[in-house]
Amino acid sequence: MPKTIVYIDGFNLYYGLLRRSPYKWLDLVSLFTDHVLAGVANVIEVRYYTAPILGKMSDDPASATRQRTYLQALRKLHPTRLQIIEGQMIAGKSYQRLVAPIAQAPELKSVQVYSFDEKKTDVNLATDLLNSAWKNDYEQAVLCSNDSDLQPALAMVRREHPHLRLGLVAPSMQNTVAKDLMKECHWGKLLNPAHLAASQMPDKIPYTAIRKPEKW
Repeated sequence: MPKTIVYIDGFNLYYGLLRRSPYKWLDLVSLFTDHVLAGVANVIEVRYYTAPILGKMSDDPASATRQRTYLQALRKLHPTRLQIIEGQMIAGKSYQRLVAPIAQAPELKSVQVYSFDEKKTDVNLATDLLNSAWKNDYEQAVLCSNDSDLQPALAMVRREHPHLRLGLVAPSMQNTVAKDLMKECHWGKLLNPAHLAASQMPDKIPYTAIRKPEKW
């Protein structure tokens, strides 16, 4: 079984599959070692790329607290096999043109809205994927994402390190895989809700006071 590192695009996983599911208390290490890659890969490390969300991003300001609890739970449950790499979320304001008039205010042509930009996470993931290839840290890299922005990094690994294998695990409620990513990989598969359901952390993390949030 090839020595494997898994690279997870956290926001793509969340918005691609987790957001509308009841399985957000997800054990990322178990997901790949016990289910997605069980028996076909020696997973030596799982790397999770995300960014701290801001309360104003959500209808429920407590979302930021729940995210911190979740990340803390992952770190306690897997202190050596999981690495969490955090980027940054930048909040701003911008004016956006309306697609269609608002009946109650037909004179409006644009409105001011919050804008949220996730910074560094894609770059962190791509940089680590490439750096680890040159360092010969893995025999196989598995990308969990459906974001075609990561295609250039996969293409460079494939071109400069043809002896290394690349796999793609795509989180998608629409059961679609990004073609730009798939063409650079040796194999690909869809992540599905059954994988998530089978990979939940215990409600209480052993030897800690950390508990699964009552709601999400």
